[in-house]
Amino acid sequence: MSSTSSAASSSSSTFTEMSANIPSDIISDILTRLPVKSLTRFKSVSKSMLAFLGNPEFVKQHLRRANLKNPNLVLKHESKLFYVEDEEWSKARRLPLPFSLCLEKVEISGSCNGILCISDQQCNQDIFLLNPSTGVFKHLPFSGFDIAAVENSFTTMGFGYHQAEDDYKVIRCVYIYDKPFIDIDSYECEARVYSLKAGEWKDIGAIPYHLGYKAAIWLGNDFLIWKATIGLGRTGRYLIVSYDMSKEEFKEIPQPIVNHNDELHMEVSVLDGLVSTFYLSKHDEAHIWSMKEYGVTDSWELRFVIKLPWRVENYNYIFLKPLTILKNGEILIEAGEKARILHDPKKDSYTIINPIRGVPRRFLVTPIVGSLVSPLDYHQG
Repeated sequence: MSSTSSAASSSSSTFTEMSANIPSDIISDILTRLPVKSLTRFKSVSKSMLAFLGNPEFVKQHLRRANLKNPNLVLKHESKLFYVEDEEWSKARRLPLPFSLCLEKVEISGSCNGILCISDQQCNQDIFLLNPSTGVFKHLPFSGFDIAAVENSFTTMGFGYHQAEDDYKVIRCVYIYDKPFIDIDSYECEARVYSLKAGEWKDIGAIPYHLGYKAAIWLGNDFLIWKATIGLGRTGRYLIVSYDMSKEEFKEIPQPIVNHNDELHMEVSVLDGLVSTFYLSKHDEAHIWSMKEYGVTDSWELRFVIKLPWRVENYNYIFLKPLTILKNGEILIEAGEKARILHDPKKDSYTIINPIRGVPRRFLVTPIVGSLVSPLDYHQG
């Protein structure tokens, strides 16, 4: 017997003995504290361990605990993706993408519960769901839009977990720019939603808004959030638009009352599970508002007023975007592809994050939780 076989056999018997003497809830509590990288190694120990770690209840318990930690980072440089799993965010590994040849370019079109939605943002092209922690991926079926994929089309997408149905859903919206710079609100539009559980696309008709982001942000419940626009030029304005996965409808979310004459730029984000807006002011400040109760206008609260020092001002205002709030209260802000900034609201201090080993200096960041959730476990067809 080889040393490898002996080690596996020994580990298997150890787990069997442990599970016989220790209550399963205690074993589960111990294992949910471990990173996915360690748990993936344990899957090869024995069939009983594989079944234990693949149990849907354990996967959800591990996800709940992982959400209490700071996120991992997915870094995008051109059409390459890199993954940062260490707590210090100091090193990255190149993510293998076995399906990359199917895409003209690689775009992150959303993330949810440790799964990335990847496409090339084209009208009828391929979509993949990938768990970067485990490497497991799923190729979604053809969405079959009636609108032809033409050069003057724009695609926006959304990806989220529908709690009410214990399902993951992908939404793809396509606009045809047949009246450029004339009537942005009358562009031909078509939208479809894919259910991972049902394994099929559903036509949900046109959208009464022009969704400006290429990807929505999952709110952490049954809603997806986009920054949208209505009108053109000086008569146009920014909107916050949500998609309710239960009602299958789009709705405008009222914004906080701010002095728009002083604001240069607005971004939409989800911070601590709350719809949030990030306004960049003429007065070298950034204002972050959060809606404490979803859909209630009066619940908007000004959470942070960030004074931007000269080091931050050097980065173009339009590229500044808050990504997440860490467990210590610091805000991770992205300055385009050039830099990542940590702002400590308590000390009113800034830290430019050091370069990450194993990745080019310019990249975009997607925070993501490390999870065992598999895109292959939901299709019931």
